[in-house]
Amino acid sequence: MNMNIKMVLAYLLLIFMSLFWMLPFYVALITSLKSHEETYTTNVLQLPSSLNIAPWVSAWERIKRAFFNSIIVSLPSTFLCVLIGTLAGYYLSRHVSRATRTMFFLIAIATFIPYQILLIPMTMFLADIGVMGTYFSFIIAYTILLSPWAALISSAFFMAVPKELEEASYIDGASALQTFLKVVLPVALPGIISTTIIIFMSIWNEFLFAVTLSTSPLVRTIQPEVANLRGTTTVAWNTLMAGSLIAILPPLVIALALGRYFISGLLAGALKGTR
Repeated sequence: MNMNIKMVLAYLLLIFMSLFWMLPFYVALITSLKSHEETYTTNVLQLPSSLNIAPWVSAWERIKRAFFNSIIVSLPSTFLCVLIGTLAGYYLSRHVSRATRTMFFLIAIATFIPYQILLIPMTMFLADIGVMGTYFSFIIAYTILLSPWAALISSAFFMAVPKELEEASYIDGASALQTFLKVVLPVALPGIISTTIIIFMSIWNEFLFAVTLSTSPLVRTIQPEVANLRGTTTVAWNTLMAGSLIAILPPLVIALALGRYFISGLLAGALKGTR
């Protein structure tokens, strides 16, 4: 009986926490459906008197180019980060030596250093090679910034793959590349998908470098453009909220579609860490 009461209380707490966590999303959604006047005259939790999609249309017209710019930037950047990080993570997890331990330690340090300190050197470097104001500036910057993070994450997942599988593959005559592609990669796929989701969301939601590298409105990405929706004299909260909800759609869709791989990948890394 006591166990049932504890379970009920636990579920009630989880429901309360979920509702509390969803509250900002609810406020953003109902605000995006209100008229400009209602956003200032009604309570933030109050439902709109009528559904108004004009803020959504207005927001989309203003951010659609930036939306597609973010896709153009995020997809190749994520691919390069995961490719480089996966290969580096596999090497670090399988070739254990003093050199690789030192490299792993340096990568960990580099990962946790605030990336803001690299803003000026990165900008100068991109200007020197002549790619400022282009998509390549974003792709190069994000690849440099997030590849170490991808290597750090993926190495934990490769540690969870039994070495006996690779040894059996070598005995069967497979090369190192064949073993990696046909044996290790399928087993570690949930972890690689988890890494991909984390890297993609980090790139999509990044703001500081996006603002700095957007020297032209033609290459501006989604986050600075959403910030520009706030207006100049008065804040158009309905348009701003609609733009914010549009901006979270790609990460939300990816998280929902690949969520089960993300969770299983995180559990694989966590379980390896407890052995």
